Amino acid sequence: MVFLEAYGVDTKSALEVLGGGLAGSKVLDQKKENMLSRSFEPGFRIALHHKDMGIVTSAAREAGVVVPLGSLVAQLMGSALANGDGALDHSGLLRGVERLSGTSNQKEN
Repeated sequence: MVFLEAYGVDTKSALEVLGGGLAGSKVLDQKKENMLSRSFEPGFRIALHHKDMGIVTSAAREAGVVVPLGSLVAQLMGSALANGDGALDHSGLLRGVERLSGTSNQKEN
């Protein structure tokens, strides 16, 4: 979203196009409206994802395997939690990407 918006792309149309290709996913189908409207009422809260990602990264370390994207997501969840977004839906991770990018698209929830 932040990347598309930086180039002035119509995000609603872009998400439709992305959703129809290999980048499509159930998460995109179910969360694109949240991201477009910046409305992050909880479905599955960031705080719960943070807990789950801690379990995953710990189990991976114990098993001696790497989960590079899982580790990144765990860090983003931790950052969202630390920034007060723990009660938001996990699509609220967009707010963290906006913070990291220095954009001002955030709306208070």
